[in-house]
Amino acid sequence: MARIGKTGLAMAGALALLGAAGASARAETAALVIGIDEYQYVSSLKGAVNDARDIAAALKSLGAKDIRLFLDGDAQRGPIIQAWRELIATTSPDATLILTYAGHGAQQPERVPGNEADGKDEFLVLAGFAPRGPGTAQRLVDDELALLLKEAAPRRVIFVSDSCHSGTMTRGFDTRADQLGTRALAIDEITEDELPPPTRAALAAEAEDQPHVTFFAAVAEHELAPEVLIDRQPRGALSWAFANALRGNADRNGDGIITKAELETHIRSGVRMALEGRQHPQVLPTGRGETTLIDPVASRPKPPSLLGAAAPLTLRILAEPAVAKSLAKGLAGVSLAGKADSAALVWDSATGDVVTATGDVVARLTGDPRAPETQRQLQGVIDKWSLVGRLKTAAERRSLALAVSPGDQSYRQGEAVSLDIRGNEGTYFTLINLAADGTVNMLYPLADRKDPAQIARGGPYRLALTVEPPFGADHFVAIATPKPMAALQKDLTALDGRPAAAQVAALLTKHLTGQTVEFGIHGVYSVAR
Repeated sequence: MARIGKTGLAMAGALALLGAAGASARAETAALVIGIDEYQYVSSLKGAVNDARDIAAALKSLGAKDIRLFLDGDAQRGPIIQAWRELIATTSPDATLILTYAGHGAQQPERVPGNEADGKDEFLVLAGFAPRGPGTAQRLVDDELALLLKEAAPRRVIFVSDSCHSGTMTRGFDTRADQLGTRALAIDEITEDELPPPTRAALAAEAEDQPHVTFFAAVAEHELAPEVLIDRQPRGALSWAFANALRGNADRNGDGIITKAELETHIRSGVRMALEGRQHPQVLPTGRGETTLIDPVASRPKPPSLLGAAAPLTLRILAEPAVAKSLAKGLAGVSLAGKADSAALVWDSATGDVVTATGDVVARLTGDPRAPETQRQLQGVIDKWSLVGRLKTAAERRSLALAVSPGDQSYRQGEAVSLDIRGNEGTYFTLINLAADGTVNMLYPLADRKDPAQIARGGPYRLALTVEPPFGADHFVAIATPKPMAALQKDLTALDGRPAAAQVAALLTKHLTGQTVEFGIHGVYSVAR
């Protein structure tokens, strides 16, 4: 198994993909899928079972031969190991095995001194795990996972670990948000450990290269993997993006296969969109993007429309229940969140702050919360986030790669920011910004700059910006098509400087339905000094 420093589930050695470019197709696929929300002795999660079921359904559409699904209390050490070895025994040597885990990750002091560079073993936390006594055996430690993956050779293995073991948030998390939790379990120590020490074979496997394994970890070592609302359900962003990839959405060029580069690009951009730049998946090995990982892929169903229907956003208003109900009366496109619901937006009516489920303050409304102007500002925020959600869904099918430099932190007034857009097949290009209150800013093409209608295929297109008020969340929306968009651009230009996110949705549907469209969307967060 390979080591990614302290990233995700740490592993030893350097991974390399099996085979060179042009390797023969491998149609036989089998999978072991694990999702744990309900832990017997430690804190529970909300979205891991959703992840596992989604991945299993995607694998079924892919035509996977054998899918072993372990949920909650069924996810026990012995049956999981047995199922993995059965998959190896019943598949041909040229098969592809997929192992996915959604749940808690954790660390412990290394069991064999000097075996780990950071002095810690990483492990996957199974449903019955307890830090003391018999439950201690209910975990899968990095060295034994390395041995299990080694046993699968020469079969190609894709290992997806949607968990974390330490770290912090890229940006500060506002506690008024309905935080769903993170997939890291803090363990002070394990006592009365009933898990046998690692064998020599397991330690050797961890130190070796595993040329048949490709590894996707949820986060970098300094990050946590938070759960997030996607399609109004708690999810892990890595698992969600991987399931979408299996359904064919990662097949960028439509040739019926998914290469390592296509899968990596799809997962990185999907997770970035879902968590607004808070989470950055790690992939090993680096390079070898031309190698086929999944063949054949599932056929992508044609979307019913360019943008999906606008579902109501769940809104929580921090106020007395009767007051909250009164304040929500004049708002369109929202439903008030109940006590047990997770809200997409939280409005603190006392301070005017609007906070998203990812813990970002995205707007600060001024004035009395009952005043028409305040209500108008809030409606603009709601319309903007409704459009952002619909655009993210559309971008799942054919996404542009957007990135912000120098990073995904919160920016302050006067700081320089660079936005890069890459991966476009279409060369006709449009770029707008949606400000915190849904105000539209036309950025490309601009007549006074005499911008050309087309940009180079593949990019990058780079936009240099300086942070200015109002502060909160800006979202850049990039659009690429193989045909001119003059009519759309004319109509978008007419909205410049106006809070008109709802009109943008209507214009995109009017002008682009029926065309091949690539969307990219990226949030940039700013705060006052």
